[in-house]
Amino acid sequence: MIYRDATFPDIYFTALNMRERDFLEISAVSFCDTRETLATEIGRTWSASGNCLACCSDNGEPIAILNYVPIRPGVWSMGLFATDKIKQIGLSLTKLVCYDIIPALDRAKAHRVECHSIDGYDEIHRWLEFCGMRKESVIRKYGKNEEDFINFAWVRGSYSVPFQTSLEVH
Repeated sequence: MIYRDATFPDIYFTALNMRERDFLEISAVSFCDTRETLATEIGRTWSASGNCLACCSDNGEPIAILNYVPIRPGVWSMGLFATDKIKQIGLSLTKLVCYDIIPALDRAKAHRVECHSIDGYDEIHRWLEFCGMRKESVIRKYGKNEEDFINFAWVRGSYSVPFQTSLEVH
């Protein structure tokens, strides 16, 4: 996997081609109703965030976009969406989150990293828990069509690394 600072074109392309379940999840908490308007809005906001990575295939095609932003002192929000090609980079992306991103946020004095995921997206919920995040609560009727969301968080002192080594992170 190659990763780089995400540009608007990286984010737009990936958002336009994101997995159907990702689109349903993100559009549930957005004013956007089409892929095109959602891709434009995410591209505009995430490319300006400063902490946005395009996670790409070896030929440079963006497959996943990872964003992590401070929302108040010591608390960060993390978001991710991907195309159907995610399995090509899944292991490397998991290692990046576990060995680079969360430890870097911990060193930056983050005491909490959180994300919200739509109820029923069990594959993603298992991945979040594998990466050290824990389910904290159900946020009832959080989506624009009254979808429930699950709040997941990594809290300093509760994180355990799921791998023995990080030699193959990059």
